[in-house]
Amino acid sequence: IDARADHFFNGWPAGEGIKQGHIINAISFQPHWLELAGSSEDQQQLLAEKGIHKKEVPLVVYDQNDGSASTLYQSLKQQGFTEVYQLAGGIQAWGDTGNETVVLPKYHKLVYPQWLKQQLERKKEQSLIILEVGYEEESKYRSGHIPGAIYLDTREIEWNQGTHSWNFIPDNRLAKLLAQYGIDKNTMVVVYADELAMGAYRAAVALLYAGVTDVRVLNGGKQAWKTQAYNLEANVNYPTPLAHVTLQVPNNDDLVINIPEVKALMDDPDTILASVMTPEEFNGEQSGYFRYSKAGHIPGSVLLENGDSAYDMLNYQDIDGTMRSWTEIEKMWLEKGVTADKEVSFYCGTGWRASEAFFAAYLMGWKKISVFDDGWIGWSMDPSNPVA
Repeated sequence: IDARADHFFNGWPAGEGIKQGHIINAISFQPHWLELAGSSEDQQQLLAEKGIHKKEVPLVVYDQNDGSASTLYQSLKQQGFTEVYQLAGGIQAWGDTGNETVVLPKYHKLVYPQWLKQQLERKKEQSLIILEVGYEEESKYRSGHIPGAIYLDTREIEWNQGTHSWNFIPDNRLAKLLAQYGIDKNTMVVVYADELAMGAYRAAVALLYAGVTDVRVLNGGKQAWKTQAYNLEANVNYPTPLAHVTLQVPNNDDLVINIPEVKALMDDPDTILASVMTPEEFNGEQSGYFRYSKAGHIPGSVLLENGDSAYDMLNYQDIDGTMRSWTEIEKMWLEKGVTADKEVSFYCGTGWRASEAFFAAYLMGWKKISVFDDGWIGWSMDPSNPVA
């Protein structure tokens, strides 16, 4: 059990001479999660969800000699686990003896508060733009945001064309919008959300599609920043527009597809349409949306459950709101036959949940992935399209 912060588990450097990543097949579990869970019963449930439930199975806890393993060790003993041990010397000793570790291929695209704070404190040659992303949430931005952050409303990158479907705006409009925000191909852009992380991931997909090469997401969003007791500011920051449009959108047109492309892929055995929705939506029992009643799925789709409703991603997040460990997501997908060798297109109702799942695959280094932007709503609005 890796008791360190998840950014170290993923592969961020933990210090000189310490191997990046985590021990193969290790479970990521941070001690403070038990405090967040609350009651002893809820703590046991959380441990069980992570595969830690057999009291007689030996458990080896490790850290990087920062005390987190000792804290978790004591908590597990209190929970009644009888075979609990600490790895002497932690992850450094593991690496020093020639043992291998596993690293999330694009770990650096999922950043953490301490890293972002360091970027703000340094004078970097590379430009950095921080975007707080939300849907009609500017009031939350104005009440306090990460210093230097600019507010981006998702209504600026999406449009409904007078229907219930919310697609990305046309390519030429997206290029102009990003220029207005001072973003070109080489701009480092860090996006985060106040509460609903999927909005930030939606913006990240739009930026990648447009050809921005260094797009990063703050894991855990504003709450993770506040947990570190870092300051927020309330003044409104405005972007410095570019003199002219520089991005040629789309630059990565294979990352976002629509109905014609999906129809062409439906009969391909090496392609998976992954529905990131609830079982109730997928099975046609009820729509997840207030203003759209049709429920179901595209024939041949595989269900990758998102959580409890259309407005959460509980199956993809840990109890503190950070992204669930990539090894757990990968395992969850493997059980459904969703693997990196396939061409996988993620969809939901409108694209938000699909974008968060897509970004998880992107972090894993999967090459053949996309977001089906029309989604279930766009697909099912056309009575000529088959549904299940």
